[in-house]
Amino acid sequence: MRSALGRPQANHAHLEKLLGELDSRDTDLIVLPEMFATGFTMNSREMAQPMAESQSVAWLQAQAKARNCVMTGSVAIEEGGEFYNRLIWATPEGELTHYDKRHLFRMAGEHERYGMGSERKVVELNGFKLLLSVCYDLRFPVWMRQQPAEGEAFRV
Repeated sequence: MRSALGRPQANHAHLEKLLGELDSRDTDLIVLPEMFATGFTMNSREMAQPMAESQSVAWLQAQAKARNCVMTGSVAIEEGGEFYNRLIWATPEGELTHYDKRHLFRMAGEHERYGMGSERKVVELNGFKLLLSVCYDLRFPVWMRQQPAEGEAFRV
C-alpha cells in the first residue's frame, strides 16, 4: 500500500479500491499495514486520533461488517493524554479488541512519541488463538511465546 501521509480519508478510500469486491465467502481476515490510516509517523501529537472518536476505528468496524470478516491494522491513537500505536481487531459483529504495541523501535525514537503497551491480547478466529502484535514486537519471540500461569491474565 502506498500511503498518503496524514490523510486518513484518502487512505481509507485507497484501501477500499485495493480490496475491491473481495469475496467474503473466501475471506476470514484482512490484515492492514502498521498505521494504515496515516502512514507510519513519529508525529503522534498531530496524527493520533482520539480512540472514542476515531474515524479509522469506525471505518474498520464498517468494513468488517460490510465484508463479513475480521479487519485489523494499527492506528496512531490518543487516549487519556497518551499516544499509542494501537492494533485494532474489528469483527463483523461490531466487537472491538485492541492491543498497544509493546516493543517500540528505539533506534528511530518511537519510544519518545508513543506509550508502551503493557497487556498481551489473544483473540480467537475459526478455532485458532492469535496473539496480537505490531511490527517490531516480532523481534521478541520469547516474550511472544510466554504463557500466563493458570487463571492469570496476559500482563507484563
